[in-house]
Amino acid sequence: MLSLMPAPESARGWAAALVQVNMREAYARHGLSWDPTAFAADWEAGENYLLRCEGEAVGYLRLFGHAQRSFLQDLQVVAERRGRGLGTQALEAAESIARRQGSRVLRLKVFADSPAVRLYRRLGFVERLHEPPLIGMECRLRHRPGTGESG
Repeated sequence: MLSLMPAPESARGWAAALVQVNMREAYARHGLSWDPTAFAADWEAGENYLLRCEGEAVGYLRLFGHAQRSFLQDLQVVAERRGRGLGTQALEAAESIARRQGSRVLRLKVFADSPAVRLYRRLGFVERLHEPPLIGMECRLRHRPGTGESG
């Protein structure tokens, strides 16, 4: 079972390294390079969470809240834990956080050729924006009966 906890400052280096490793091939494929300054600025501005499973850090996500919309900027799972439903659980947790904060929509951008696009579509995200090589997707956040969360 996955749990999210606010990421302490001491986890910034681990999260940055995870993003670098996970995104290395996609960045190379699209002619992009890692920008540690941008990562640091986004870390300061966003809400950062560690994904934990069985007492171990297995991933990282970052959310930004804006009025009635939230933006999922980063969702990373360590390679050896992929394919076990952790991405689905992390997205559901991100949606729950966004609903509690009053958001009605969760948005994200993803490389159009990323395998994660299938996951996002399966969980109700639809394409709203095309900025090659990225696509923007969003999911309307619905009220979950019995949770006290509205949307």
